[in-house]
Amino acid sequence: MTSLTRKARLLIPASLIAIGSLGAANVQAQSETALNIGAVPTGTGWFFGISEGARVISANTPYEITVRETGGTRENAIRLSRGELDLAFTEALVGYEMFNGIGRFEDTPNPDARLIYWIAPSTMHWAVRQDSGIETFEDLNGARFNPSSIGGGGEYITELVFGILGIEPDFQRMRINDAAEGVTDGRLVGFSYNGVPPIPAFTEVHASRPLQLLSLSDEQVEAVTAELPFLTPTLVPADTYTGMSEAQSLGIYMGVAANASLDDDTVYAITKAYWENHEQVANSFKPADGVTPQHVIDNATFPLHAGALRYYRDDLGLEVPEEIVPPEAQ
Repeated sequence: MTSLTRKARLLIPASLIAIGSLGAANVQAQSETALNIGAVPTGTGWFFGISEGARVISANTPYEITVRETGGTRENAIRLSRGELDLAFTEALVGYEMFNGIGRFEDTPNPDARLIYWIAPSTMHWAVRQDSGIETFEDLNGARFNPSSIGGGGEYITELVFGILGIEPDFQRMRINDAAEGVTDGRLVGFSYNGVPPIPAFTEVHASRPLQLLSLSDEQVEAVTAELPFLTPTLVPADTYTGMSEAQSLGIYMGVAANASLDDDTVYAITKAYWENHEQVANSFKPADGVTPQHVIDNATFPLHAGALRYYRDDLGLEVPEEIVPPEAQ
């Protein structure tokens, strides 16, 4: 983790009483152990990855985690701050902004947001039709291009990255399914999405109207990550989409957050169960393969939950920078 990343960070139930019958006791037990997590739209790779983590935790703790479909990380952050979710799928940028009350969360800060674990990095895809004549990001200037699903994290990242690079397409804002249709029928030169490759929408469009992922130069990557340290360089390997060449892009860590008010022992048990059974998650959800607790520490953009901190620091003996130790654990 760079010093720039750390500098950026600085900008930054009560138990029921069981009485009466056995049935009442069962209701109490369910109330104390049932948790929910806000996820993403179903049918996406991330929904599966989130669900696999929830399954592993539910099987190895007293907690039964229900996965709820939502619009994505921004909605999750809002619902977490309102206390409507116990756990929330999040990303490094959303966590950074909601904790610090900046950017999209200037009017709705959540200083109680806490990180539990990262699942895997997500990868930005900026794709164009091969018959569009567009070969570089600069060629997008003035072209009809979808910046990602409307209101999503990919759209926001695209706006930030393109702003730094001075790229000014004619943005056409819509949901990813509509954007895919627009590319296929030629109304759009291309579209974007932040996800785990291969992204089904890109695979489907590529089969009928061949695509090419635009590739950032080393200089462009350096310029962007200097200003947006929560983004990391990543490669989309050749033939991730049939016949498509390798592309250099940017990734961002995606994971699970909670409010500081969620019981420390509960979060400790969740964190421990997730990592001690991580091989099961990685076997089912390949993007999680290779992600370790050290990646959580190195890429945290807001404080750890005290229960997660206990596992990382006390159980694993990891060195945790002071800036991601939550106030309640200092």
